[in-house]
Amino acid sequence: MSQKALNNDLKLSVPGDLTDVSNKSEESANIEDPKEVVRHIQRVVDTVPDDYPGLPIWLNNLGVKLLTRYNRTGNLDDLQNAVQHAQRALKIIPEDHPNIASWLTSLSVILVTRYGRIGNLDDLDSAVRLAQRAVDTTPEEEHADLAFRSMILANHFSNRYRRTGNLDDLQNAVRLAQRDVDTIPKGHPDLAFSLNNLANILLTQYDRTGNLGDLQNAVRHAQRALNTVPEDHPDLASWLNNLAVKLLSRYNRAGDLNDLQNAVQYAQRAIDNTAEDHPNMASWLASLSVILVTRYGRIGKLHDLDRAVRLAQRAIDATTEDHPEIASRLNNLANMLSARYDRTGNSDDLQNAVGHAQSAIDTTTEDHPELASRINNLANMLSARKPRSECRRHYPMASHLNNLANMLSARYDRTGNSDDLQNAVRHAQRAVDTTPEDHPGLPSWLNTLAINLLTRYNRAGDLNDLQNAVRHAQRAVDITPGDHPDLASWLNNLANKFLARYSQTRDLDDLEMAVQYAQRAVDTIPKDHPKAASCLSNLANTLLTRYQETHELKDKDASFKFFSEAFDCHNAMPLERIKAGRGAMNILVWDGDFQTASLLAEKALGLLPIVCSRYLSRDDQQHAILQTSGLAAEAASLLLRTQKNASQALQYLEHGRGLIIGYLIDSRGDISDLAKNHPNMAKEFNRLRYKAFMSISPEDPAEIRRQRLRERDDAVAALECCLKDIRKQEGFDRFLLPLPSTALQENAIDGPIVVVNVTSISSDALMVLPTEIRHIPLPDSHSTKVEYYRSLGLARGLFRLIELDGRESLDILQELNFLCPPSRSELPRIWWIGTGLASSLPFHAAGDHSAGSVENAFSCVLSSYTPSIKMLRYARDRAQVQPDTQSVLLVIMPKTPGGDDLPGVMAEAKAIQETITTPYTVQLFDQPSAEVVLQALRDCSISHFACHGWSDILDPSNSYLALQGQSNSIPDRLTVQNISETHLGQARLAYLSACSTAENRVSKLADEGLHLASGFQVAGFAHTVASMWPSNDEICAQVASIFYRELIVKGGLREGNRAVAVAFHAAVKEVRMQHAEQPHQWAQFVHFGA
Repeated sequence: MSQKALNNDLKLSVPGDLTDVSNKSEESANIEDPKEVVRHIQRVVDTVPDDYPGLPIWLNNLGVKLLTRYNRTGNLDDLQNAVQHAQRALKIIPEDHPNIASWLTSLSVILVTRYGRIGNLDDLDSAVRLAQRAVDTTPEEEHADLAFRSMILANHFSNRYRRTGNLDDLQNAVRLAQRDVDTIPKGHPDLAFSLNNLANILLTQYDRTGNLGDLQNAVRHAQRALNTVPEDHPDLASWLNNLAVKLLSRYNRAGDLNDLQNAVQYAQRAIDNTAEDHPNMASWLASLSVILVTRYGRIGKLHDLDRAVRLAQRAIDATTEDHPEIASRLNNLANMLSARYDRTGNSDDLQNAVGHAQSAIDTTTEDHPELASRINNLANMLSARKPRSECRRHYPMASHLNNLANMLSARYDRTGNSDDLQNAVRHAQRAVDTTPEDHPGLPSWLNTLAINLLTRYNRAGDLNDLQNAVRHAQRAVDITPGDHPDLASWLNNLANKFLARYSQTRDLDDLEMAVQYAQRAVDTIPKDHPKAASCLSNLANTLLTRYQETHELKDKDASFKFFSEAFDCHNAMPLERIKAGRGAMNILVWDGDFQTASLLAEKALGLLPIVCSRYLSRDDQQHAILQTSGLAAEAASLLLRTQKNASQALQYLEHGRGLIIGYLIDSRGDISDLAKNHPNMAKEFNRLRYKAFMSISPEDPAEIRRQRLRERDDAVAALECCLKDIRKQEGFDRFLLPLPSTALQENAIDGPIVVVNVTSISSDALMVLPTEIRHIPLPDSHSTKVEYYRSLGLARGLFRLIELDGRESLDILQELNFLCPPSRSELPRIWWIGTGLASSLPFHAAGDHSAGSVENAFSCVLSSYTPSIKMLRYARDRAQVQPDTQSVLLVIMPKTPGGDDLPGVMAEAKAIQETITTPYTVQLFDQPSAEVVLQALRDCSISHFACHGWSDILDPSNSYLALQGQSNSIPDRLTVQNISETHLGQARLAYLSACSTAENRVSKLADEGLHLASGFQVAGFAHTVASMWPSNDEICAQVASIFYRELIVKGGLREGNRAVAVAFHAAVKEVRMQHAEQPHQWAQFVHFGA
């Protein structure tokens, strides 16, 4: 049996279980017409009272019949009603009813059908649960029913695996299919079918894992299925044909000619065991013809091709003219004849090929999905240019090439590696080139090629790529039938290509075509389809572009409408919804409707933790945040502009940015209170937390990676359950949940926390005090100026930034009564957090630095920084831990592989060693590797790095300190990710005397606060001294020397957190006195932490 036939049998076997009871109602009603059956049962259901004993039976039957009618008509109302009636039946049926398992199965199948139409994962999840209950409530002794229901559940799991990619579902499908085989009684007539079902699911698992064992088992079970049936079994030919197809699959993987030869033999036996007038004879003949063509492609024996042609002709001869497969078989024969023409040059074959291709078209109805492909096939026959055998032989290869192109394209999107993009284009082009016009996958291959060509155009600017992208996308649409389910996607992509060409040419005809195709995509796709949001958003963007060109208000209004509809597509991907919500939000801001925009922003912000989950890898989290950058800052601006709710705005900023750092803190935060009150829960939480966040090395063997991934997935699920249990305990209801505003205020006990949020919507400062959260509006022009001067780079634009920030920062200090006379002996502390466009601004250097002036932040306060209040809280918790060691790790790199020498670090190291005395001991590491340093960090309380630092322009997690590797030209990198994944129990102070260690150069990730300084904080250092931009070697050494002198004089770390801030301020102050009017020489030095 072919795969297609097997799938049909699966579909047909489902109603068999569902119709046991419904048949009784039909017999009693003696009704033949399906419509009348539904009407009759509906009348019964509407007539009988709710307590009528037989009502559940009628309700279930009605659901099944509505499902049957839906399968024929596609009427969604029938499907929705089927769900309602089946659910109602299940609600009123007693749990111990003898038919409960059958009805559970009924509803599960109906829900799976609705999932296939609407795409709501909840339906599929419910179907799995119901089918699982059906299996669980079926007694073990009812072997046949248990086997059948296990098969249904296996298929549900298999469906969910295809949706989610969750390997557990696939493994459950395999397990249940295996249970089906194990449970069904020996000798049962359905055993062969069960074995083939298991073989098919194992083949799916093979596709996921590439494990040859799964493929081998698939062949083995197909072989066993064949062995199970006697030689005189009426369906023997089906099992022979199925095994032939499995062997052909194994041949395609392993290239073992024996498999191909055996496939020929089994397919031949299928024909030999089938009467000439059997309805399946044509199918078996067609199968053998394809296997023989494959052998011809491998061996090149012309007699295989000749025989394939004869068998294909016999298949046509055995097929009636009104058979739905006649056109397909005519098309196959045409391809084989064309292949033989290519081999022999016999024009008779070419003429016959053209005739059969024409016949295929003539026998294809106007609305048949393959009409367009067959017309194109005829065109190829007439041109006689493409070797059909080669194309036919490479159908699987074209699919693989297309998939590889998609994967390389996706990887390019993530890494920017141009080799991936070039290879994606090359493979996509090969897929198109090796696919005949009549192949159903061709529109998909063309679409892939168009997408990759447009991507390459966007990178390299070659106009030929853009023109070809439009051409291929247009061709994909042109050869796709009007009722094809993927047509909306092709239309959507074609609209994108025209819009891209309009952006280049400014040709309004292209813009109009973009609008038309985007509108057709929206009109074509069902409104409840999961991809509807993408089509709606694309139409909204296209209309917005036209509005910007023509200023027609109706286009802007329509754009807002479609963005809003896209945002309301609750079964769409959350990221797609966020993008649509921001599109609508931007239009509202343009129109001055800040109130509505604020409400929309709040809803969009609620989706952010779903898009950027705590359990994603760091790279995946950064990728998610790149696409949602600035959302929290904009939401806070909108809220402050409308409701003036400072507390809520602070929560937006605190919980909607710094997500990655927050997740890292949660993965290692202090749980001493939990351990004290609930030690067993704490122990289990720690165990699961370790497993859920364990890293998986790409260098590990594939099987080990898969095993660890399974373990991690299991731990994630268990950890969520553990968290729910912990939060049920008294006093732990907020365990690892975002802090309320009152808890955030508690962190201002040692000094105010000032959050400066700058967006294109508004500029604001939030002052967090122990008793309140105060809002200070800043001038709206602030954002434009900040954005401009940030674009110049911190060092170049510093003077203007300081001038710009000076008045606003001083206003903030005035509000706090922190503007001070020069005689003040003890400066108050303040923590700065920059968000939105204000991320990484040097607030501590704002003001007038002319000779004698104290009208500046540096003269009035001890400034510290923190990426978030959560990080500040974590740093203070870490500061409470008293280290067992007084060891100082001193790392110097006077020579850097591939970089400039740093001769000043020798003097810096000498000064530090002379300054730090008992009880501290200094361990000097000259030119160490990253591995050596990571190991040494575990045993020190103070770490000092005098080396080069680099801020990565693409990935802040790859920013690094340059150390000594094995090469003298390439440095060993101690990255942000390396550091932040380390958990240091003894750490107190990290001094990073290196360039750009507090700089994040990826603007869209600036709100995450990811840089070397924060990485060291996550690792456990309560205090980090860092640099916002490159520094002078000698000045770095001077600041460091003074800092340690001041710190030791003041009693060291034992004197508390303030001692570090005071010592650091004194060190910078001394340098500042020498360069008072040159802030770029001293303002880069900053303190992060407690």
